[in-house]
Amino acid sequence: MIKSLKLWKLAGDLKQPGNSPEAFGAVVQLGALGGDKAVELLTSALARNDGVARSAARELGRLGDPRALDSLAVGLSKPEVAQSCAEALLRFGPKAVDALVNVLKISSAEGRRLAAGVLGEIRDSRAVEPLCEVLEVDDEYAVRTAAATALGLLKDARAVWVLVGTLKMRDETTPERQAELDKLRQATTLALHKIGDPLAAKAEPTLAATAEGALARAEQSVKESEVHPKLIGDLKLVSNGELIAVLKELITASEEVSWANLERREPMLPAWFKTYDLRAAAAHAVGEELHRRGGMALMKQVYERDLNGYGAVSNWWSGIGGWE
Repeated sequence: MIKSLKLWKLAGDLKQPGNSPEAFGAVVQLGALGGDKAVELLTSALARNDGVARSAARELGRLGDPRALDSLAVGLSKPEVAQSCAEALLRFGPKAVDALVNVLKISSAEGRRLAAGVLGEIRDSRAVEPLCEVLEVDDEYAVRTAAATALGLLKDARAVWVLVGTLKMRDETTPERQAELDKLRQATTLALHKIGDPLAAKAEPTLAATAEGALARAEQSVKESEVHPKLIGDLKLVSNGELIAVLKELITASEEVSWANLERREPMLPAWFKTYDLRAAAAHAVGEELHRRGGMALMKQVYERDLNGYGAVSNWWSGIGGWE
C-alpha cells in the first residue's frame, strides 16, 4: 500500500512541466525502486523529449528491463534523447541486438547511424549480416560509415568482401558527396585493418590486392579507438555542423561522467571519449579547426549559440587564438 502511494506520487511528479526538480527527483526514485510500474513510468517519460527524458533513459539502461528496449530504440530517432537512449541500449548488451537491428530497417538516418554504432560496441556476431546489408544499400553515407566502423569492431571475416567492395565505389560528382564518400573509405580501411586479411590464401588476385592496399592505408591512420570517427583524416572535409555535433557529443559524455560519479558507477562512454585527455584533445582539435575557418568570431558564435556557453568547452579551448 505504501509503495503504491509512493508510485502514485512519483507519477504525478513526473508530469511536472519543464526540467523541474520534482520530475528529475521522480526519475531517480523510480530507478531506485525498480519493478514493473517504475519501468512503465520511466518508459512513458521518454516521450517528454527533454532533460527529464534523458535522465529516464539512463535509469532504464541501468535497470536493464527488456520491456524498455522498443521505446529506447524509438528514441534513437529523436534528437533530444537520441544519445541517452543509445547509451542506455549499450548497457543492455546482447539483449538489445534485435531491437537495434530493427532500427537499421525502419528508423531515421540518425537513428540508423546510432543503432549501427551501438551494435559495434556490443560486439555481438548476430549484427554482422545486418550491418553488411546497411553498408551495401543504405542511401546515407553517414549511416554506411557507422556500419563500416561497427564491422571493424566486430572483426568478423564475413564482412571483408563487403568492405572491399565499398572501397571500389566510384567517386561522387559533388564536393559535398565526395567528402562523405572519403569518410566512408577511411572508416572502411580502418575496419579492414582491424579484421586483417583472413582470406589471403584464397582471395582472387584483384580483390586480394584491393584488400592489401586498404590495410596498408589503414596502417598510416591513427587508432580508431582513440579518435572520434568524424575527426579522422583531413578536418577540412568535415562540415561545421559535424564539428558542432562532435562538441555536443563531448558535452553529453562529460554529463555522463558527472552522473556516473553521483551514482558511483563506471561511466558509459564511447572509446574515443574514455579519458579526460581524449575528450580534451577532441575538443581542442575542433576548436583549432573552427578558428582556422572563422577565427575567434566563429568560435564565440558556436560556443554561445550552439553549446549554450558550456564551461568545459571553454577550458578545452584555452590557448586557441587567444581564447580565455
